Amino acid sequence: MTETSSRPAPSPLRLVISAGLTVGLVIMGDSLLYNLLPLEAPRLGISLPLVGVLLSANRIVRLLSNAWMSAVFERFGPRLPFIGAAVLGLLTTATYGARWGFAAFLAARLGWGVAWSALRQGGYQAVWANGNDIKGRHMGLLWGIVRMGSAVSVVGGGFLRDRFGYNAAVWAVVCAGALGIPVALSMRWPAAQQPARAPSGAVLPALAEAFRDRRRRLILAAGLADSLFEGVIVSTASLFIAGALGGEDAGLGIGLGLGALGGMLLAVRWTSDLIFGPAFGALSDRLGQARTAALLTCALLAAASGTAATRGIAAALCLALVFVIGAGLNIVLGTLANGLAVRAERPHLFVGVYTTATDAGLALGPLVAYAPGAVSRLPLLYVAIVSLIAVAVIAFWRAK
Repeated sequence: MTETSSRPAPSPLRLVISAGLTVGLVIMGDSLLYNLLPLEAPRLGISLPLVGVLLSANRIVRLLSNAWMSAVFERFGPRLPFIGAAVLGLLTTATYGARWGFAAFLAARLGWGVAWSALRQGGYQAVWANGNDIKGRHMGLLWGIVRMGSAVSVVGGGFLRDRFGYNAAVWAVVCAGALGIPVALSMRWPAAQQPARAPSGAVLPALAEAFRDRRRRLILAAGLADSLFEGVIVSTASLFIAGALGGEDAGLGIGLGLGALGGMLLAVRWTSDLIFGPAFGALSDRLGQARTAALLTCALLAAASGTAATRGIAAALCLALVFVIGAGLNIVLGTLANGLAVRAERPHLFVGVYTTATDAGLALGPLVAYAPGAVSRLPLLYVAIVSLIAVAVIAFWRAK
């Protein structure tokens, strides 16, 4: 089912910008938690193993909600599900500020997982409005805008936490995230932006289609490995910098606490999507997405090896480089999956399969990172996972 409007349809570029802005504002609460929860857990009465559970819970629920939301978007179109997801995402952030304990945190994380399934599906549909010759650039622009919201959240929230406390940081992010609701309400989704295939048949046979083609299987494997790495490094950035720079009182001699320092390191990851994302996407349009993914994977392996071979500021700089390269790889893999989806029999459902594969990796990431003994060997863990990415990406590149 598609939606029509008596008003002129927006341009594809405007649709991508509006979708990115909505998601970028709403995602601020989720992003803030990755920086502050590992630091605030003792004061919130949450043990470190439970931090891993909370940071994975939203990904675990998406293993179910992605397919469900794909069917919802396919049946009803994007407008109402996208607006509902924005509202639900904002409510979960408000729950973090209520400090009602682990159970409330867990419920909020599960709710955010459902919201993110819908928000991300809407983002992919916004990119469908564009021709194949610019899809890489528009995918880069979409995620660049989204991750700018994440970057502002972790840096601003980190400073607010260090100066005014955890609650001030959370409620400031709630106020900022509320601005995403009117943006979602103002969006018009033209019928032309949806693939011209009507929903048909049962869901399970359509999902099985995703595994019949070798290139589809390989992009699912690459996406899973890449998201596993993302889940590990994002959830451990604050702990990594604490270890690399000497603990709670380290501040590089410039009066910054670990909240601000961890936020700045995460901001490198998320501002990379905005600063370099369109350039990575344009490069992939010129060189080919598969070749670009292979080149970025090799560079990522070299940077991850640098985190294992260095200490102090040098290790932190290597991790920052990992974030920059990883941002480009994430965009290129998403573009490859989006292109394969458009050629699938039921594109919405292939997007659901791909996003479920990536969410499986994201869910495993914090659990692996916070497993007993893993925190003390983070750089080696980084290298091992990037090696898995390299195997999948190079196999995809060589597949016909």
